[in-house]
Amino acid sequence: MATAPKPSGIFLPEKMDKLTGLLTLIVMFWNLENFFYPAKEETISENPKAVTWKRFRAKRDLISKTIIAIKDKEGEYPSLIGLCEVENLRTLKNLLYDTPLSRLGYSIIHKDSPDPRGIDVALLYRREEIRILDTAFLRIRSFRTRDILYAKVYSQILRDTVHIFVNHWPSKLGGEKKSAPRRQEAALLLNSHIDSILKANPNAQIVAMGDFNDSPFPHHSLENLSLRLKDSLGRSHAAISGTHKYKGRWEMLDQFLVSKTINGKIQILAYPHLLQTDKKYLGEKTKRTFIGPRFNAGASDHLPILLKVQRK
Repeated sequence: MATAPKPSGIFLPEKMDKLTGLLTLIVMFWNLENFFYPAKEETISENPKAVTWKRFRAKRDLISKTIIAIKDKEGEYPSLIGLCEVENLRTLKNLLYDTPLSRLGYSIIHKDSPDPRGIDVALLYRREEIRILDTAFLRIRSFRTRDILYAKVYSQILRDTVHIFVNHWPSKLGGEKKSAPRRQEAALLLNSHIDSILKANPNAQIVAMGDFNDSPFPHHSLENLSLRLKDSLGRSHAAISGTHKYKGRWEMLDQFLVSKTINGKIQILAYPHLLQTDKKYLGEKTKRTFIGPRFNAGASDHLPILLKVQRK
């Protein structure tokens, strides 16, 4: 077990899972679909997809509402929130400090990446529950894409160190065959750091989360919990069996991979305000921000996922 950092002087009530009564760390991941800051020079007449302040606030408030809703459903707010497709630090600060999230004590880990679309990954953490021990932004040098965010944290709930990786791997733009080598390169970068951690400490607690832009895959040293979730949803004939719907089919692009020392369960957060009727393919689909050039007033084209880690 890791040595605890010096006490911060903050009294931390024990966080119990509502159903099991066990001490539980809650981790969230969400692809926020082009969460951009308003551009002063753009207007709707010039660009139908312009991010105006009205549109920005509508999206921002839905994101805030979703995070707050987790407390009602799970009994506590997430201690850690991994995000992707955020534009910059200003966007994240506006989310945290100009909404009801301001009272929850979240801080930000973020760095601008060389991605051509100007989108990054980020990690939010609650200061009363998480102590940051180290951070790094792992960069692929052969082409421009998102960094992989790494954070070594101490969890007051688990009373142990956890290694966190936030990913947003290259998309399938240009087709599977053409784009696969780029995702493989991201996988090699992630795996090299995971292997290094496990070599130093085979019992290290590791959580790798993100939008991997592919179906759940087995990993040589981590368990992909999304594989188990996808199988269970398939057997139950669940109406929503993924985080992103494409041409009528749900895909599980957003995933949690954990080390063998992590006792965790995951779920998809399919809250009603994140969904709308799928008139073309029936059922429901994500209520995205834009449909083509039309502003759709939704939060994202991806559903968030939640990991609950119970203290042994």
